[in-house]
Amino acid sequence: MEHKDFRILGLAASLRRASFHRGIVRAAHEVAPEWMSCENFDLARIPYFSQDLEDEGTPEPVKELREKIRAYDAVLIATPEYDYAIPGVLTAALDWALRSRHDPTPFRHKPVGIVGASPGGGGTARGQLVLRQILLHPPAYVMPEPQMLIPFSRQKFDAETGDLVDEETRERLRHFLSALVEWTQRFEDPTKASQRQAREGRA
Repeated sequence: MEHKDFRILGLAASLRRASFHRGIVRAAHEVAPEWMSCENFDLARIPYFSQDLEDEGTPEPVKELREKIRAYDAVLIATPEYDYAIPGVLTAALDWALRSRHDPTPFRHKPVGIVGASPGGGGTARGQLVLRQILLHPPAYVMPEPQMLIPFSRQKFDAETGDLVDEETRERLRHFLSALVEWTQRFEDPTKASQRQAREGRA
């Protein structure tokens, strides 16, 4: 993937090959303007946290995840809701990424957007609330609005591929990404923000 002016790291909290949440991250890259990218990081590579494992040396995938969170402009977390909370794969990644034992967590003051899809009408509202609470710890700068809840997901995604095919939802996602850029710019150095806006034709 070529370098873009605004880079988002996408974390899909589902391991299923045709996961709708992997589809959300793909769609984010597809609907983004040309100056924006959204790269997926495969959370299946992250082991469960153990201090014994950490004492032997931080696993390479964990190092890569932490480095990318730190380097990218913002993080997009696409998560299903499991048992009114978040999946174990996301919990494991956060257990590693929120650690500050050897260096500060890369989530500290990192802009974050949260999106989720559900087969029913809730759209992962309760799971997103749990994730927001967890991300108070660093603290991360979780975008408060607009919320991106995708209810009745089976009607909006391709069951075979997991692709987001509903045009209205893709348009909502496009607006959500634009809001995430504006949210991120609130915390940027003013000079850097002005330079980016000029490149985007918004100065």
